[in-house]
Amino acid sequence: MNLSYISPFVVRQVMQQDDFEIFHRMDTASGYISPHSHDFYEIYFPRVEGVSYMVDGRRFRLSPGSLLLIAPGQVHYSDVAVPGLVVERFVLWVNPGFIDSLKGLLPRVRNLTAQDLQGRNMITPDAETYELMLGMLFSLLHEKQLNDMDSASLNRLVMAQLLIHISRAFSIGAGGLPHRNAQRYKEIMAVYDYISAHLKDELSITALSEQFFMDKNTLTRQFKLVTGMTPAECIRRKRLDAAYMMITHGAGITESCHECGFSDYSAFYRAFRQTYGVSPRECASSAESGVKLESPAQ
Repeated sequence: MNLSYISPFVVRQVMQQDDFEIFHRMDTASGYISPHSHDFYEIYFPRVEGVSYMVDGRRFRLSPGSLLLIAPGQVHYSDVAVPGLVVERFVLWVNPGFIDSLKGLLPRVRNLTAQDLQGRNMITPDAETYELMLGMLFSLLHEKQLNDMDSASLNRLVMAQLLIHISRAFSIGAGGLPHRNAQRYKEIMAVYDYISAHLKDELSITALSEQFFMDKNTLTRQFKLVTGMTPAECIRRKRLDAAYMMITHGAGITESCHECGFSDYSAFYRAFRQTYGVSPRECASSAESGVKLESPAQ
């Protein structure tokens, strides 16, 4: 993760661009956001478990690997199960005029209308498609930060591709997962939740397979299919994110390292720097100077 991509929370609910805007946010959830609606599309990519969204009176429990597509005029708000939960997510705001401009060339995008989305807002693409979408999101963030003479054109091309993947996934599976896949999803998310709650414990693939009575190879394969990560990648990411949040909220570096399940500081240091682009001490210094991410989740 590149820390410079993370956007501070903004209270404005109107677009400043005439095509689309992207935000990568990671902050502490307030537990409740007032119901509201927009005159643009909002696409929400959760990166943690524990956030539900109410859209026109229907609740959607969101998890990594899914996305929520909210049409203009749909009343929505988030509901966080655990107050204080650190919520990482990507948020896209898309002007309907931009989507209209693509309809002649991209027939699938015609599915992205308020009428078609009634009660079908949550989309769960296959794992490979979801990974492609994540890559496109980071490409959009990179060009947003670079902001040179080619960035606007490149971002419009990437955004068009992303909308095609979203509308294709909507067309194929908007009605929900088949029973077999839904059961697999439920089982894997139980493992995901367990990891989130036991970061300080031993979380090897062997320990997890014994805890959930699953073969190690099956667990690894199914976990990757549902979340886009192997269990080991998920454990590492969650421990690093937890340590990052502890450090930015004033905890000591060594304390954060051990409380989040790292037994070797040098390994923690290397992983932290590789993931966030700064050392733990540089992260702490930024927090001390007032650069903190403590806003409520959108």
